[in-house]
Amino acid sequence: MELFQAKDHYILQQGERALWCSRHDGGLQLRPATDLLLAWNPICLGLVEGVIGKIQLHSDHPWWLILIRQKALVGKLPGDHEVCKITKIAVLSLSEMEPQDLELELCKKHHFGINKPEKIVPSPDDSKFLLKTFTHIKSNVSAPNKKKVKESKEKEKLERRLLEELLKMFMDSESFYYSLTYDLTNSVQRQSAGEKGPRPLWQKVDDRFFWNKYMIQDLTEIDTRRGLLDYPHYPRFCAD
Repeated sequence: MELFQAKDHYILQQGERALWCSRHDGGLQLRPATDLLLAWNPICLGLVEGVIGKIQLHSDHPWWLILIRQKALVGKLPGDHEVCKITKIAVLSLSEMEPQDLELELCKKHHFGINKPEKIVPSPDDSKFLLKTFTHIKSNVSAPNKKKVKESKEKEKLERRLLEELLKMFMDSESFYYSLTYDLTNSVQRQSAGEKGPRPLWQKVDDRFFWNKYMIQDLTEIDTRRGLLDYPHYPRFCAD
């Protein structure tokens, strides 16, 4: 999936459809891939493996889009359903500030001739990635009023701690698995006995394991008749 940066949006594009993420209010919109021609000076930032969702750590701060930047294939289920593990994530601020270096795999279509390894090499110290992310966000937040210095520092401390825990949760725990084509939240018996029909997968999964349900609420509210949530690269995840 290609990630583009435009003046007012970040755009995730695959095939004939694209997800437009507003850099003003964090809103998400599904549009035809051809609409990329309407974006203001789109620049390809690289490739991502999927969308985990978006979060807002504080009402005064912008929404963050959480993306999968590296995965590992751990096996295949009967029917050739691939099961992958999340090994690296990227945090993208849905705001007008310039994005940090997300360390994404380069897109061969838009970065032709640029010499960079096709696979991301794990950083020897992911805390450096955390520090770079937090420093970049902090430097772009408007300076607080003198009367609110203490409150601002407390928010920054909380934001840094939450970001650290978020990155650690995905990068260190090795506990988050997903499949683009198979429901990992229900046993084979429950799936066989369950309701048959054209409902999207996210409506059939066991909510006890649908841990990012709130994070992708904007996606589930988009008209599912357009096929967004049955479309590869917008997966639902299950923690083991």
